Amino acid sequence: RVYNYEPLTQLKNVRANCYGKYIALRGTVVRVSNIKPLCTHLAFLCAACGDVQRVPLPDGKYTLPTKCLVPECRGRSFTADRSSPLTTTVDWQSVKVQELMSDEQREAGRIPRTIECELVQDLVDSCVPGDMVTITGTVKVSSTEEGEVQHLT
Repeated sequence: RVYNYEPLTQLKNVRANCYGKYIALRGTVVRVSNIKPLCTHLAFLCAACGDVQRVPLPDGKYTLPTKCLVPECRGRSFTADRSSPLTTTVDWQSVKVQELMSDEQREAGRIPRTIECELVQDLVDSCVPGDMVTITGTVKVSSTEEGEVQHLT
C-alpha cells in the first residue's frame, strides 16, 4: 500500500487527463456497497479434447477463448468451469467518496462532487459511511446504463 502519496488531487480536477493515472484524493465515505465476489481468472474447458485454459478477466469481464491451446486439437467450443482450481475470485466492494469542502469553498446550491472507488481483497469492509479517507489508485472509466462513470481502483 502507498501512504502519504502527494500531491492530493481535488475531486473537481479529476477529468479526462487523469484517466489511467495514479492519483490520491481525500474525502468522506457516503455509501458502501455489499461485498461481492469478483472473478479475476476463469478456467475454460475445451469441448473437443477436455483441455483447460486459464483466462484473465480484467474488471471481471471476459471473452471466450478463440481456440484450444493443444496443437493437435484446435477446438473452438468452450465452457466456463467456475469450480476449477484455476478459477480465482477476490472480495470486491464499491464505495462512494464525497469531496471535502471548507466554508469558503462552498458554492451556494451546488451538490458536492462524488467519485466511485473500488476496493478489493483486504481493503474490503475497511470503511463505513462518515469516515474521512485518503484514497490512492488509478482512475478509470466504466460504462453503465446511466453513461460513463469515473472510478478509482
